[in-house]
Amino acid sequence: MKKSKAVPYVLLLPHAVFFGIFFIFPLFKSIYMSLTEWGLFQGMIRYVGLDNYKKIFEFSSYRSEYFWKAIWVTAQFVLYSVPILVAVALTLAMLLNNKRLKLKSLHLAAIFVPTALSVTVIAVMWKWILNNYSGLLNYLLGFLGISKISWLTDLPWVWGAIIIATVWWTVGWNTVILLGGLSKIPESLYDAAKVDGANSFKRFIHVTLPGLKQVMMFVVITQVLAGFGLFGQPQLMTGGGPGRSTLPIMLHIYGEAFNPSRPRMGYATAMSLVTGVIIVSVTFLQYYLFTRKSKEDRI
Repeated sequence: MKKSKAVPYVLLLPHAVFFGIFFIFPLFKSIYMSLTEWGLFQGMIRYVGLDNYKKIFEFSSYRSEYFWKAIWVTAQFVLYSVPILVAVALTLAMLLNNKRLKLKSLHLAAIFVPTALSVTVIAVMWKWILNNYSGLLNYLLGFLGISKISWLTDLPWVWGAIIIATVWWTVGWNTVILLGGLSKIPESLYDAAKVDGANSFKRFIHVTLPGLKQVMMFVVITQVLAGFGLFGQPQLMTGGGPGRSTLPIMLHIYGEAFNPSRPRMGYATAMSLVTGVIIVSVTFLQYYLFTRKSKEDRI
């Protein structure tokens, strides 16, 4: 009996409906909103064309300055946090991958537990630990004769506070992913490297890292995407301060969209779309860098 040509399309229909409702429609709706100006609690919608985009790229205006400043703050967070997060996760994964380690499940659970907490809990907890005057960390530093550090109010300490909280919160997921990647690397490769006289560092460079290339690509790309979504930590820990030094783009967009005096939903939507284009471009650049073949691979 000949199968109907419509069967594949019928099977794809539920996904197509889901994709259309939750991606295609919101995308076109957002594009339309970015061409208008209206308040959240106002019934009037006024078409303004490309004016919202002109505000973003009119570099002499304060609105454009605030937008690109927020983009730079977000990029700073990504540049600071992602290498630290990946390095810590890889180190923990390699320690947990050691066959001589006892109570491996207990150690893994301890590392993974923070990921179950919400960003609000994480931010409030670390805000208490890093409080300038009554924080636990400054209290412990006092015993060592070190003066109090303004973790939540002064640069560059505010970045340290946000990064510490973020790494502690998210390192568990990445550790589990990298641990899975390490378990897939054949032990015979390490044995062969030992026979060739490679020490621990060379085995790490020439066996571990190449074996983790695909997993590392996934971890780095997802963490960069997560970094661009930074919101709760600066909102609750530093308030975007000092000044606007830790005000990321998502928090800036939120502030414009839900401004108590004058919500600017159209302008906020335009900023969201421009930010989306930047994020997609960065993602494709990372994918290209991870997947391009070296000269040795081409030979």
